[in-house]
Amino acid sequence: MKTQLRSRVLRSGLYLLALFLLCFSYWIHRSFGQPDLDQIAYHMNFGVELMDTVDPAVTWRFVRWCVMAPLAFLALLFYIETRLRNAIVRAPESCRMLCYRIHRWFPQLLVFGATAFWVCDVSAFKYVTADFGPDYFGANYVRPEQVAVLAEKPKNLILIYVESLEQGYSTKATFGRDLLAPLNDLHGTSFTDYQQVPGTGWTIAAMVSTQCGVPLERMTIFDGNTQGQVMNSFLKNAVCLTDLLAARGYRNVFMGGASTNFAGKDKFLSQHHYHEVYGKDEWLKSGVAAEDMNGWGLYDNDLFSRAKTKLRTLSASQQPFNLTLLTVDTHEPEGHLSASCAQRGYEGFDGVISCTAADVADFVRYARDNGYLENTNIVILGDHLSRKNPLTPKLSQLPDRTIFNTFISKDAPTPNRQQLLHFDLMPTILEFAGYKVAGGRMALGYSGFNQHPYHPPKDRLPDMDKNLLNRSELYMALWSDPEDH
Repeated sequence: MKTQLRSRVLRSGLYLLALFLLCFSYWIHRSFGQPDLDQIAYHMNFGVELMDTVDPAVTWRFVRWCVMAPLAFLALLFYIETRLRNAIVRAPESCRMLCYRIHRWFPQLLVFGATAFWVCDVSAFKYVTADFGPDYFGANYVRPEQVAVLAEKPKNLILIYVESLEQGYSTKATFGRDLLAPLNDLHGTSFTDYQQVPGTGWTIAAMVSTQCGVPLERMTIFDGNTQGQVMNSFLKNAVCLTDLLAARGYRNVFMGGASTNFAGKDKFLSQHHYHEVYGKDEWLKSGVAAEDMNGWGLYDNDLFSRAKTKLRTLSASQQPFNLTLLTVDTHEPEGHLSASCAQRGYEGFDGVISCTAADVADFVRYARDNGYLENTNIVILGDHLSRKNPLTPKLSQLPDRTIFNTFISKDAPTPNRQQLLHFDLMPTILEFAGYKVAGGRMALGYSGFNQHPYHPPKDRLPDMDKNLLNRSELYMALWSDPEDH
């Protein structure tokens, strides 16, 4: 009896494992598009904390597809097995033994098949072999603290990250109209070929790569040497944009719609000289009602309303400042249409895109009309390419998908090329803010402004795609002391 029970439990466990892997893959595809193992591994570090800060709709979809669905399929499998056993008993003796063997080993075969599918689906082989490839990071990283940064005409900085904003949304032939018309009407300076590379394709990775010039790589769950340090620090040995600005007297302020606890964002912000940080929890404490928020947090139009107030305060202080904003309304899988946007006639996901574009443009016009652009420059960036959303089929028709960017200034410098990567933003933003970066190189980036002796290698993109996330002792040393490795 005990043997039968153990066999039944083992069989159930194997079935559940296989079904979970298949359902988990389906859930990721359905909610986010093509899965990225680096992104999955990174977010797994935060466990239950992640569930507390993510959009509840995402959590419910996970429960439905990765908990309830496997259990339902398990019940169905056992029902089918019962029917098959009865059929096998009545089968001819010549095939009965083969049927019994298949029945006996079917759970193991299903686990093997599901694992093989999952490994291929997330390119796990590339993930594992990254420990043995050439150290791209170590060969190309230029320590920011060793680069001379000279003040020319320093200005205040407003850095706006717009969730999943692609340049392709402006394609009239694809969408019937320019969904980003309010932003394009600002006539800022833009790089037409802002590309996404490994280690930059989700929000916190985009913030790290644009401000620190490094990718965000998996660190903790597969690397015991750094687990303690990473969970208590965030690139503590890296010098980032805000560290350099703080050293020059700037006050760094972050305002985002979502919780700052999500995916370690609070650790990054607090450890890289953000002096004020505002997110969902702070908005709730300030009196914003939970029912006036979306699943992630503050709607974009409410965020920009508060950002106008903060801009007035910072400007009145006479201290140089960097105001960083992060939106949420255009987050996959379906976006969040605020009551304000609906009242203005926007609808559907394309309406969410256009409304957020209008809100960002309104904030820029406010800064311009009130004279703040006399000593303040504005950078507007999509944080990364969009993932699975209702407009993905149309975006997929575009010959090339690039990230939106525009630089707003009374006297913006001229771009020295059209291609830009996340890592290039660190020196590019510094020069846009009125500083001269000696040589134009910093971290993994090359400045997109001014003329410099160093230029990005022509084979940079394929080389990064192949080797950027390979194991690097220098990269790991940015997280913890070198002697720990």
